[in-house]
Amino acid sequence: MNKGGHERKAYRMLEIFCGLLLFIAVGISLGEIVGRVVFHTTYDFIIDLPVWITIWAMLLIGGPLIAENGHVSIDFMVNRFQGRARLFLELFNITATIIYGFAVTIGGFALIRMLYLREAVFPKYFPIPKWIVELCIPVGMGIFTIVGIIEFFKIIKKYK
Repeated sequence: MNKGGHERKAYRMLEIFCGLLLFIAVGISLGEIVGRVVFHTTYDFIIDLPVWITIWAMLLIGGPLIAENGHVSIDFMVNRFQGRARLFLELFNITATIIYGFAVTIGGFALIRMLYLREAVFPKYFPIPKWIVELCIPVGMGIFTIVGIIEFFKIIKKYK
């Protein structure tokens, strides 16, 4: 496989998985609407489930967006520089991204631990543990951080 091929394949698989999650979320929403109209009933967790699934998908796809430059970025400053100055600015930007991702990942794990230890639940038709829903934060931001680290080394290689 060519250089970076494994990364692209992993990113593509994650994109497909997130797309499938969004498709499932839409299907659940449509099913809930039909059920409400036809059977005049609904369950509270069915209304929240598509939202939770969508949030999972959005947080999981954040890392691959960095690699594809699909994230929101303001490049007008980076594009004004050449050589070492540009390298420094790109490394500064990706380092800030890595630090942010790492901090949110660590904070997310602390949140999950606290929710798990307190046995916090969403009081729905049946109790849903909050840590399961919130697990998307450290998982998604962990992927985000790992991709940021990969991109850091790609920037260094680009300027060698």
